[in-house]
Amino acid sequence: MMTTQPEHRLLAVFAHPDDETIGAGGLLALAARAGVDVSVVTYTRGERGEVIPADLAHLADDPEQLARRREAELSAALAELGAHRHLFLDQVPALEGRRPARFRDSGMRWVRPGLAGPAEDAGPDAFSTLDVDVVAGLLAVVVRHVRPTAVLTEEPGGGYGHPDHVQAHRVTARAIEIAADPAEPLGGLAPWQVPTVLWTAQEESHLRAALAELADVLGHHAPLHAPDGTVLTVLDPGGELPSLAVPASELTASFDVRPVAEQVLAALRQHRTQVQAVAPIDGRRLVGYLGLSNAALVPVLDRVHLRPAPGSDATALAAVLAHDDGATPVPSSAPVAPAPVLSAPQAAPEDSASQAAPEGPAVAVPDGGAATATVPRRGVLARLVTSGGTVGVLVSLLAGLVMGALGTVVHRFTLEGLPVGIVLGLAGVLAAAVAARAIAGGGGLLLTALAVVGLTQAMAFLRPGGDVLVTDEAIGYVWLFGAPVACVLAAVLPARWFGDGTRGRRT
Repeated sequence: MMTTQPEHRLLAVFAHPDDETIGAGGLLALAARAGVDVSVVTYTRGERGEVIPADLAHLADDPEQLARRREAELSAALAELGAHRHLFLDQVPALEGRRPARFRDSGMRWVRPGLAGPAEDAGPDAFSTLDVDVVAGLLAVVVRHVRPTAVLTEEPGGGYGHPDHVQAHRVTARAIEIAADPAEPLGGLAPWQVPTVLWTAQEESHLRAALAELADVLGHHAPLHAPDGTVLTVLDPGGELPSLAVPASELTASFDVRPVAEQVLAALRQHRTQVQAVAPIDGRRLVGYLGLSNAALVPVLDRVHLRPAPGSDATALAAVLAHDDGATPVPSSAPVAPAPVLSAPQAAPEDSASQAAPEGPAVAVPDGGAATATVPRRGVLARLVTSGGTVGVLVSLLAGLVMGALGTVVHRFTLEGLPVGIVLGLAGVLAAAVAARAIAGGGGLLLTALAVVGLTQAMAFLRPGGDVLVTDEAIGYVWLFGAPVACVLAAVLPARWFGDGTRGRRT
């Protein structure tokens, strides 16, 4: 049992074995290499996953055997990445009677290459059908125990639409809220407010360029085939991308994966039931590639990105990763100190030795120069742009200017003696402030407030010809002081209504 906690603690939460490696293997390995304490929670054992290798095809008809196989694959992959501990969430001894003893894979079907949909025969224990608050209560116990400085999980669209991935996002966001709520006892564990919430992400233009590069490189080699003879093909670089691909404006920092590329590829090979044709590439925008069960080839990108949830700030973790001076990763055989509710990574599957060699051709392209990790300056405006994007900035400013102007014009209007104008004006300012906070967090709210106050004061005092719009009457003072008060009211509304603060957005 740990007597002291490391300064930086990352808790990664995913739906199935392999999600942690395919979606965030580079980030987890870099974090462990930089000295961050890395814990991983998995919601299900993936017992309804597709099985790729012919010699393991019998597992597709035996969910329990497949679950055990994927448990072993996950432990081996986490050891390769340097993770310190792991837990399946249904192992938390709490809320018996309110939830199934085992959280099961909901299954999926491919709607098109790169996009999954829910299976039509998910059972009552399927993770995607479980009550969000109940499951989140279990994860909140883990959050209070581990007390992570950062939580990483699926983005709202679930990466590629898998129903369990979407549910993973919802549950994790809700668990972060519960863990921070002093009214939730959770076995007497002290509340913990997670400082940083991250979503899995890839930079859209970078991913498209990497897909084009992969297609070009593999085009000079013989086609790759799945065990059933299907030709493996690279996803269309110009096609629709999965939801985890986002514009650069939603990302705050990126880091070179090359120092841990071998670890990531080794971890991918451990997930043998789910991944095929893993091989390295010394490319400009990728360090390797892998094949999925739908016969799609995708790149292992040369960079990982930090995508904070709206209102969250990843500056601390970015600084740790940026200042890593080459510390060595935790060896897979090194002893770790598991927390009481978490188990240490186990031994690799018996046949893992056979996976040491790449499954696809190792190829090289001219070196384009690896960019160094960059951490943008994180001032107030930078945090605002990260939270709501450029559109959020513009909407916040415009909302404040419009509502300030309209309110100043109509605040003196009365209807049968009733002060309808002042009520409408103040309600409009409050609505604008609430909308700005929802779109762009506290920074957006601040911009709206400054726009409202600045415009009302300007219209009241900076016009030639005297105080016509805002007269020296009680109603004028109510408007001049009431508008900023409405903005303050928006600021003190509960954080759980929004995506700002340090809590995840409930979706």
